[in-house]
Amino acid sequence: MDAPPTAAQPTPAALPRPADDAEDDRWCTAVRLLNLMERRLDEVLQRHHRLPLSEYRAMCALSRPESTDGLRMGELAARIGMKDSSVTRLIARLEAQGLARRAPGGGDGRAVTAVITDAGRERYAAATSTYRTALGAELDAARTDIHLADLATWVRTATPAETPE
Repeated sequence: MDAPPTAAQPTPAALPRPADDAEDDRWCTAVRLLNLMERRLDEVLQRHHRLPLSEYRAMCALSRPESTDGLRMGELAARIGMKDSSVTRLIARLEAQGLARRAPGGGDGRAVTAVITDAGRERYAAATSTYRTALGAELDAARTDIHLADLATWVRTATPAETPE
């Protein structure tokens, strides 16, 4: 006789439903839009501010009011969609430019947080208008592509209640 399911052994009803073809197609479309936007935004920031998109995103996350005391490396990595090890190198680059600094993260003393500097806030503020103008232009352009239009329209028009945190 089979043993009853345990937490480590989910019941068949608890298993996730595999994605179907349409969901897979929509996911591929979302990835395509994301990759297109990332490449173009990086080009614009590099051209106008000599600032890689990854550095801009880190300064954006560190500039938020809820990040005043800094963010642990893992938390920053999760917010900007990078691996912890990549964020550590990213913060080292920002630190070398005087745009961020490392600080003790409290707790047991092993944690390290990243904190934006005043120079980092100024650099972020200087690039934000360029970034947002380029983002708006790219979203508008994507809305003319039959495959990207629905997703680009959602990004452009979603209300805060429709946007996941």
